[in-house]
Amino acid sequence: MSDLKARIKTEMTEAMKSKNAEKLQTIRLIWNAVRKKEIDDRKDLVDSDVEKLLFTMLKQNQESLDQAVKADRSDLAGEIESEIKIVKTFLPEQLTEADVVAKVTAIAEKLRAEGALPEGPKGMGAMMKVAMDELGSSAEGKVVQGAVRKVLNL
Repeated sequence: MSDLKARIKTEMTEAMKSKNAEKLQTIRLIWNAVRKKEIDDRKDLVDSDVEKLLFTMLKQNQESLDQAVKADRSDLAGEIESEIKIVKTFLPEQLTEADVVAKVTAIAEKLRAEGALPEGPKGMGAMMKVAMDELGSSAEGKVVQGAVRKVLNL
């Protein structure tokens, strides 16, 4: 069992013992999503796979929160906000936009030195691939995309 899955399982047990129903419900949702993905893919998920799954859940919750706010459903918005907070506890700390730009700049310099960075819009695909591989789950794709556009002047 991966470290992240073990942590989710431990947190679920602690929520059961402390009778924290809200936290327990959210962690059960996370655990069930992980188990469903494992069954669908017929393999044990590693931490990076679980993090991708958590990011997907986070994005879905943020979209739900936007819809709840638009519909003026403050009761529902409060529940979704608490779910978002719980999901975020299992994700690694996100880099700031300035840190992402600095790392993307370093990656661009490295690729230019190797001659592996095409000029113009064609370079964006190559740059995004390397940047997302290197940054992993420490930065959202949209933030990385913005940084790449900024560095490549697109």
